[in-house]
Amino acid sequence: VGEDSHGTMMAGLLVANGKFYGAAPGVDLSVALALGPSGTSGQEDRVAQAIRWCRITQKADIVSLSLGSEPGDGMGIQSETVLAVQEALDAGIFVVAAAGNTGYDTSISDVSVPANLRGVIAVGASTYGGSVWSNSANGSLLDPYSQENRSYPNQKPEVSAPGVLLFSTTSTQIEPPYAYSTGTSDSTVLVSGALALILELHGTALAGDDGVIDSEEMEIVKRSLASSCSKTAISGSPHDEKGGYGILDAAQWASDIAFELNIAD
Repeated sequence: VGEDSHGTMMAGLLVANGKFYGAAPGVDLSVALALGPSGTSGQEDRVAQAIRWCRITQKADIVSLSLGSEPGDGMGIQSETVLAVQEALDAGIFVVAAAGNTGYDTSISDVSVPANLRGVIAVGASTYGGSVWSNSANGSLLDPYSQENRSYPNQKPEVSAPGVLLFSTTSTQIEPPYAYSTGTSDSTVLVSGALALILELHGTALAGDDGVIDSEEMEIVKRSLASSCSKTAISGSPHDEKGGYGILDAAQWASDIAFELNIAD
């Protein structure tokens, strides 16, 4: 998917089911080509259309966005992409988005758009050794939409996950068709995969008697994510501007959600 196989690599990290396995190989995956042919840039209205397609046509449970724009560059606060993401959140769809790879740039003060929206799970990257990747974007204390300080469990980013030199599928023009990839795009897929498996386990209980996932249930998921993260990479602090609430622990995340819902895990 795309000339540089960015989408192909992200899809492989999620659903590969051959010699190598993705994070959640049994999930139903719909792919929207939201970026341009290079896979590194795209038109904002196309991204918004892709998100709305996931919501309206595909009835997605999760929208995984391995993309983003620097704050103030392209996707503005009232941009179509931001509006489309908020529509998805309002419809009970979880949105997981890349925090960005701008940690080296001190002039950029927040995670990418739309990862900076309150309801979105913004994902940073960690290394094979279990530390936070140095180029993972820094989050800001200030929410640019409300102009208020962010608070638990919605500080940015929310979580880090492995995202450095991940091995995945690539163009079939390469033999063998595998390559390494690095970035918060990759770590985003792993968090989306973990969430998909959790919804398979606990989705019915999470939706409750009315069968609807709304802001209250989304808060349970985010609160459980924050409480379940491994704090080792962030030196035990409650939250880190680059590492979030810590590194993803998918099994503990599932257990914490089960505890919140008062069900056996």
